[in-house]
Amino acid sequence: MTSVPVSASATVSEVRAAAAPPQTQRAPLSVATDFLRPSKLRIWGQKSIYSVTDQGLTSLTGFSVSFLLARWLVPELYGAYAIAFAAYLVVCGFHNAIVLEPMSVFGGASHAGDLRSYFRAQTLVHAVIVTALSVIAATVSGITWLLAPHSPLVGAIFGSAVAVPFLLLLWLARRMCYVLQRPRIAALGSAMCLTLVLFGLYTLRYLNHVTPFAAFMLVAGASLLGAFAILFQIANLLPGSGTLHGVSTTPSASITWRATLRENWSYGRWLFGTAILYPISGQVQMFFVAAFLGLGSAGVLRAMMIPAAVMTQSVSAIDLLILPGFSRDFSHGRIAHMRQKALLISCALGGAGLCFAVLLRFVAAPAEHLLFGGKFAAYIWLMPLLALVPAINGFNSGFSATLRGSQKPYFDLLGNALAAPVAALSAFLFIRWWGLAGAAISLVAGCGTLALANLFFYWHLGRSKRASESRSQFMYPSPQTAVDTDS
Repeated sequence: MTSVPVSASATVSEVRAAAAPPQTQRAPLSVATDFLRPSKLRIWGQKSIYSVTDQGLTSLTGFSVSFLLARWLVPELYGAYAIAFAAYLVVCGFHNAIVLEPMSVFGGASHAGDLRSYFRAQTLVHAVIVTALSVIAATVSGITWLLAPHSPLVGAIFGSAVAVPFLLLLWLARRMCYVLQRPRIAALGSAMCLTLVLFGLYTLRYLNHVTPFAAFMLVAGASLLGAFAILFQIANLLPGSGTLHGVSTTPSASITWRATLRENWSYGRWLFGTAILYPISGQVQMFFVAAFLGLGSAGVLRAMMIPAAVMTQSVSAIDLLILPGFSRDFSHGRIAHMRQKALLISCALGGAGLCFAVLLRFVAAPAEHLLFGGKFAAYIWLMPLLALVPAINGFNSGFSATLRGSQKPYFDLLGNALAAPVAALSAFLFIRWWGLAGAAISLVAGCGTLALANLFFYWHLGRSKRASESRSQFMYPSPQTAVDTDS
């Protein structure tokens, strides 16, 4: 397989869209009618249910670990887990940029004819990437041990370093299911992982051996088994040759892991910068809280973020489902179709997130008592404030998916380049001025800046597209336009 530059593929699609002005002219009405047909809504509804179920099970796994550790551990130990988990999310950003996101964009659009070989190559790329990331995380743990040998951060960070390859293998297997548009398989693997984690956590509790390191090892083992269950079903689903969903499948010797890595990098190099900048927007607050207010306060902030994580995972579930479809729409020149879906999704998810934040304002006290038994009762006011973050992310989801599905990831980089300084500066100042409230406000400010930037880029891209269509219609008028001109 020869790697094709992103700009080249985008140009081909743009030329294809510009070469058919009559179709583009009729698209807005027909697209909306087609998208809202009962049969289409039923198909999307079924896939969305499985996708939300899968993401909900994944969220419930993280939720169970987070709130049980918050109940069982002293604040300092839980704060160490929170810092290690925040570092794990940073690592996830790099893996997403180089492996998961490019696979979602190119898998269904460019390699539908040989997904078996393509997935095998992506698995090898995953192995190379996570090995490097694990070594870096283990090095950080070693440095922490040299500086503070008795700090609870040592075991927590080392646990995350060992667990990273297995945790991310489950993410890789689940993303393959979304490329295949089979979220049901992903949900089964996530359910297995959740069951094993819950059983293991209570076993650790019974043995009185609950630590951040043990928690990471437990989730790593459960993720490995869940990933194997998914990959086994995918291997049986994908034929060696023949057809899959009407697409001819023929093994290709050209899909090597090196060629796949080059293709991933052609797209992911823009997201690589995002992987550096996005943690500044969404994770720097945790590190500043630990530095300025202590590990105990970091544990409080992490605990108060748990209810909002439910809505965050729901938004992520829809994002995982729609991105491969947006990429196919773009590759086939269905730009108007893609943009209308983006607007509907952003409005729906943003509105749902806002309703969730309002609801949490009234049920924060019983929710805290149910989760933590009154341990963090003094901080329940943080819950609805932090719930604004997934509401903003929901509003941003459709616009962000349009930009990424259009193979223009540099817009994502630009958006994060604007959001990161806002988040970092506000975190540094607000936490010193207002404590944990400042951390929550900084999180909202960073997400809001990114959403506004993506909205502007979405509008700018649409205006550029309309200008291109106007020029093409001037050069190649439709038959109706020609009749009007003659008359």
